[in-house]
Amino acid sequence: MALVQNHFHPDYAHVAKLFEAYAGAEEEAQLVVYVGGELVLDLASNTSPDSLTTVFSVSKALSAFAMAKLVERGQLDLDQTVAHYWPEFAAKGKERVTVRELLSHQAGLPETDVPLTAEQFLDDHAAAEALANQRPFWQPGKGHGYHGLTIGPLISELCFRISGKTVQKFYEAEIRSVAASDGPHGADAYLGLPEELETRVLELLPQVPPTPEQLAEFAPPARWSPGPIGQHLFANGLAGFITTAEGRRFGLPSASGVASARGLARIFQWATGFGKQAKAGIDPDVIDRFAQLQTYGLDLVLDIPTRAYGVVFMKPHPMHAFGSHRAFGHDGAAGAFAYADPVGEIVLGYTIRRGPFPGGMDLRLMPIINALRTVAAGSGRA
Repeated sequence: MALVQNHFHPDYAHVAKLFEAYAGAEEEAQLVVYVGGELVLDLASNTSPDSLTTVFSVSKALSAFAMAKLVERGQLDLDQTVAHYWPEFAAKGKERVTVRELLSHQAGLPETDVPLTAEQFLDDHAAAEALANQRPFWQPGKGHGYHGLTIGPLISELCFRISGKTVQKFYEAEIRSVAASDGPHGADAYLGLPEELETRVLELLPQVPPTPEQLAEFAPPARWSPGPIGQHLFANGLAGFITTAEGRRFGLPSASGVASARGLARIFQWATGFGKQAKAGIDPDVIDRFAQLQTYGLDLVLDIPTRAYGVVFMKPHPMHAFGSHRAFGHDGAAGAFAYADPVGEIVLGYTIRRGPFPGGMDLRLMPIINALRTVAAGSGRA
């Protein structure tokens, strides 16, 4: 099938072809790119450009913009202790944990000793209360490990203690609705999907099975072999609730956001304000602080030798070399991805219904990203 939506700037025609080459035949995918504030790609294959999917951990990037807005307003200090805003968090030796450590996967709270339940995650405060009463799995600040689900309730409770709103409500009022009023296609990127939009949701399909060669490449211990912390987390098998209608309505801020590629790109473009005519929705200095590399190296949860995090955001590293040293964004377990790179002023939003093995960022994007960077460099933006 030909692309359903096929808008591209002439300078990026070959980039559009790279997307069409793998997505045009059967993938239900969307790709939207701004360069220098200009919409240069708006592509959709085998699906409407307005369809929505669960984007898993790309949700963290949406939450990050909400927290950045609190920093911009002077209501949140990254180097203040979490307990300053949330006194109960100080329990079990966490009185010195800083907001920066909490938001960059350094707090040692990827789970609790008694695993959290779906019911706790789908409550505004229950998971956060349990995490506040947990002794960290490692000394905070002495290592990092992906807080895949738990960073959501931790962010939300911190936001609530400061603003009186959960991060979902704060994001909707201060980020999404503002960005939606300032763009041609709105901002379909939700932390808590309105019920009336449920008919636009494409349920995710099972991951494409790996080939024998892929299985061999990713077999432990060469690529991934979870240690005790990872085994404790992954034994719980909670991901199912994320993609239910209830999960979408709640909008767990770490994992159950729902979006289109247009919506993801719109939020990133609004926040960064790339382009001569644009105005940043968030103070660029604050964005730079969130995008600054905080941790790099062994992930104590995933037991992957190289992971890189800013404040909430993912940073490029050898397995996901998605941009310059200043780039920031986040992937999702099923292949979705969104990022911004000040070098080249590139913003990209991507969704896919049936992601490829091994999960996380769809690595078929890498030739597209490399081509975008090449064109941006040729235009003098890089």
